[in-house]
Amino acid sequence: MTPGTDQALTVGGHVRTVEEALGVLEQYPRKTPAAFDYLGPGDVGKLTAQEVIRTRKISSRISNKEVAYFLGASETAPWIWTAADLADADPDGELFTAMTDLYWHFAEGAPKGVSFAKISKVLHLKHPSLFPILDSHIAHAYAPVAKMLRKDHPELGWRRRTWLAVRKDLLAARTSGALDELRGRIRSYTSADTKKQQEVRLMDGLTDLRILDILVW
Repeated sequence: MTPGTDQALTVGGHVRTVEEALGVLEQYPRKTPAAFDYLGPGDVGKLTAQEVIRTRKISSRISNKEVAYFLGASETAPWIWTAADLADADPDGELFTAMTDLYWHFAEGAPKGVSFAKISKVLHLKHPSLFPILDSHIAHAYAPVAKMLRKDHPELGWRRRTWLAVRKDLLAARTSGALDELRGRIRSYTSADTKKQQEVRLMDGLTDLRILDILVW
């Protein structure tokens, strides 16, 4: 990558230069990563009440009754036992199948009110490099690409086609070098406000998938 270049990232059909992307990250509420992301995914294959409650920091609106549902369902969930990356989830591969099985374990038989958004936020917390945060805003942003993917993947519903649409943006952002450039700018970010400077630099600790999620907004 040539010094001084400004690559572009496509996220949910919108093209942002790295400079514009950095501006979005600058304005993202500082308390959210600290309360939701930086605490990490916890133990693999185990879901705690505290983890489910953490998703409220990204507006999951999960009730106490729904927390109990997630905990009960987690006991028999087909957990993915290793750290995994959406880029490796080829639609014909084992990882994509494992994602599907884990998602549907929580979705099938879920009580009224436990939607795809709530489930995806819980699964993103446990696998922040694998499961996109699939709320209504993200689903709407990626709907045109997901619809186009129906031709190649008629067997998949809109949720899994949206995973593939997000994966497409993720792969492109990595291949182009745009994500590397953005991370470089995050790490070297300067501000007269030293607190803000530190908070922005900490965002280098977010996964690539989470960074793209923020940029859709």
